[in-house]
Amino acid sequence: MQMLPCTQRILCFVFTFSLHLPLAFRHEASLDRNNPEDESSRDDDQSTVLASFGKDFFFGLATAAAHVEEAVENDPWVDFARKGGVAAYHNTPYSDIRLKFWTEPEVEIDLAANTGVTVFRMGVEWARLVPKHPDEAGLGVQNKTALARYKEICKMVKDRGMKVMLTLFHHSIPEWSEKNDGWKNRDTITHFLSFAEEVATELRDVVDYWVTFNEPHVFVLLVHCAGVWPPGYNVSTVGGLACLSPGGGNGMIPAGAFQIAMANIGQAHREFYAWAHRKSTALDSPQVGVAHNVADFEGASLAARHSTVKISEQLFKKKFVEQIMGHIDYLGLNYYAKEVVSTTGAAFSDDVEYSESGRGIFPDGFLKVIMQFHDEYATRDAWKSSETGLAPPIIITENGIADATDVYRPSYIVEHLLAIREAIRRGANVVGYIHWTISDNWEWADGYCPKFGLVDVDRTTKNLTRTPRPSYYLYSKFARGKQVTVQDRDLAWLKVIGAAKAGTKRPFCRDEDGQTGLDDGWEQPRGFRAVDWRFSQLSQAENGCYHTPWTIQGDIQPRFAPVASTGICEFLQAPNKTTKSSSWMKRLLQWGGKGGKKGKGKKGEKGDASQDGRDLDVFRREKRCPDQEVAVEEGQWGCSGSRANARP
Repeated sequence: MQMLPCTQRILCFVFTFSLHLPLAFRHEASLDRNNPEDESSRDDDQSTVLASFGKDFFFGLATAAAHVEEAVENDPWVDFARKGGVAAYHNTPYSDIRLKFWTEPEVEIDLAANTGVTVFRMGVEWARLVPKHPDEAGLGVQNKTALARYKEICKMVKDRGMKVMLTLFHHSIPEWSEKNDGWKNRDTITHFLSFAEEVATELRDVVDYWVTFNEPHVFVLLVHCAGVWPPGYNVSTVGGLACLSPGGGNGMIPAGAFQIAMANIGQAHREFYAWAHRKSTALDSPQVGVAHNVADFEGASLAARHSTVKISEQLFKKKFVEQIMGHIDYLGLNYYAKEVVSTTGAAFSDDVEYSESGRGIFPDGFLKVIMQFHDEYATRDAWKSSETGLAPPIIITENGIADATDVYRPSYIVEHLLAIREAIRRGANVVGYIHWTISDNWEWADGYCPKFGLVDVDRTTKNLTRTPRPSYYLYSKFARGKQVTVQDRDLAWLKVIGAAKAGTKRPFCRDEDGQTGLDDGWEQPRGFRAVDWRFSQLSQAENGCYHTPWTIQGDIQPRFAPVASTGICEFLQAPNKTTKSSSWMKRLLQWGGKGGKKGKGKKGEKGDASQDGRDLDVFRREKRCPDQEVAVEEGQWGCSGSRANARP
């Protein structure tokens, strides 16, 4: 979900890592790389399945209490917005009622259920259930009526055939806790556990997955180190840097607020996890995890790769996971974008396109981060649950794009699903995908400007009229059919190319400084660029043959390569070899699409491995290198037709 970046220049590169927010914009690029005529000329079978997901893989939709529920008394986000801390709030009609999920939850629930998803992610508002300090009104849930209402809402979800994934802490902390330093105060551990345990006990029969914390490092950074989230602490540049101090020197150097707060959150999670798994709690087979924010960090230079990237990955990507390792039943990952960084701050690439919320679109990075967690942790004994002995799977708990025009969103969904399928092929145990979000809603400090919803919301009407976008029906197709075809991919991308060629404009919710959120995204509209950001690591199709955008690492730009169920074949016809086919590419597809085996027909027939006595086993491969030289390899085509089996 979109977050407003900090204003402190020195700290800005640190905070934006966790926010997926690029801070600069690039010049417009040409359309030559993505000619729709070139794509259609590939003549691929539109019914070819590129990705399919097993019967146990689930699709879901996500939301959060502070995004969709009406304001509560002393609502931390509404109070912050009224003081000017939130963009696109004062100019938005009926802003405090959000999506009226508290009084009319069935509207969002029905929209979700009608897509065919089987998991509905929602949350509870801590401030609604515990409006007063525990010293004043006692530990645990104080508003029993509100807790009963949450149970009613969960039952609505269950009655519509969906499972409930419930988030206990999602970027919103009660005002009384804010005034007492929030997660910097160890008392908050006790306060959270007393609230969370009572909620879990009461809702145990209507909740299937528990998310203790959503993106806790993002919350701590923006609240305590930057002061740009409620309550809006006045943090100096020096104070912001001190906030990140790990401490040391035998206590001579104090740990900063980030380290202290994250340690307290980690302890709170571990204690809740242990409690949930005790037989005395009567929580039947609890599934307890977190929703952890991840981005793909990329160094703009060798120095950045060896410094900034490593520090960022350890501090923001790995540290919290290592704190709770052995105390999760699943790991939830929230992925939106890539972050290119230099040694002094953010850096940017012309090859990256940005959504209207200022996030770099990069499905390849999605595969990268999933595999990082799989490779780093999955085989370690410490990764297994201390309670069950089982290795936790990965659930994609958030993934989505701000796109009011709904031009990018269809392709964004397609390409990220292809990335998940590739991760599964490579061994990652990804068991579900939850899209953010159902309807356009309040997006933290960016207010109502970014439009992340599959459903448009007319906020000029008090009933908040909903209109499903085309991507709503596309996502429904994926949720019900559990597969992505060539036609799905081609139609989605042609929509992007069409908008780029037509010069279509779109709203943009970032000011020219890349940091300030705008009240109106149409103040500084942008066009669509034909930068090919599609997933380029597809190793095979589920069936048939297909030309996929594909690049060998180090290539200057992506190019198309034939892909079959046997893998990638990037081979060009050998010199001096001729065939009677008008297209060598079609010839190789006809031949290699049969599992890479030599054809046995007569000379000149479809599937024949030879023409005029010349063996098509021979390949010629060209690799375009960064220095623009062309490396040529020749050899025998291996039986699977894949790069891995090519014998030079």
